[in-house]
Amino acid sequence: MIELMRVHPFYSEVRDQRRESAQTAGKPADVCAEPGKQPISEKSIKTIKQPQEQSVGSRPFVPLPRLSAPRTVMAMPGINTIQHFHTGKRSSNKVNLVLLGMSGTGKSASGNTILGKPVFFSRPSSQPVTKDCETAETEINGKHVRVIDTPDMFDDDIEEPVKNKYLKQCKELCESHPCVYVLVMHISRFTDGERNILKKLEKAFGRNVTEKTIILFTKSDDLHHAGKTLTDFLHSCQPDLKEMIQQLGNRCVLFENNRSGSAQVEKLLDTVIMVLEKQQKL
Repeated sequence: MIELMRVHPFYSEVRDQRRESAQTAGKPADVCAEPGKQPISEKSIKTIKQPQEQSVGSRPFVPLPRLSAPRTVMAMPGINTIQHFHTGKRSSNKVNLVLLGMSGTGKSASGNTILGKPVFFSRPSSQPVTKDCETAETEINGKHVRVIDTPDMFDDDIEEPVKNKYLKQCKELCESHPCVYVLVMHISRFTDGERNILKKLEKAFGRNVTEKTIILFTKSDDLHHAGKTLTDFLHSCQPDLKEMIQQLGNRCVLFENNRSGSAQVEKLLDTVIMVLEKQQKL
């Protein structure tokens, strides 16, 4: 908007003095816009825009440099992630533990041991007890852990449509957070169905599944009663089992689901964290 210019008091005083001098001398009056500059005709004052800022006190107005608006980084609600700005990668404080294995190895019982309470239905049986994928959550040493208990997806006698249904359920549950696969096996037996179980794992979950898999041996009391340690067992076990363990980077833990205590669960979690950290570096 164009308005009449309001002249600074200092310039107004100069203008009045010049006007009085001009009137005394009988000459037309000119107005000085600023000291040291050419005089401006009084008629042209009406065409000059009024400055948006006014002077303070008796000092002329000096415009400040315009600053860019501050940038605010907002945290997205409901997402519990840590952003690594130097790598651009995210690591989550949540992890899915997927319990896999043949029927009767103790998947559900191991899940209850991890959770610290009986959540999954478990009983000794040669027949499948778990019919669908089930989940339960807990927190262990500040790590949010979701346990996914699965039916037997590797038995050759199970019909293919049923296996595909189980596999689809499992994959859908694994979409939200990083997954570590826990292959549950009985320490005292190694069945024919388990000899090629890694190939079945790779077919179901991809070739890199072995990099994210841990073997959990149940019935650790059987070793103790025999006076053996896990190291003794690994040196003396069947060649096919030994090869499988080596393919999984010798990542093994022992569980005794009839015994309470957090040491075995913490050992498992330490191994899980090691797997996750290795995945972060890839």
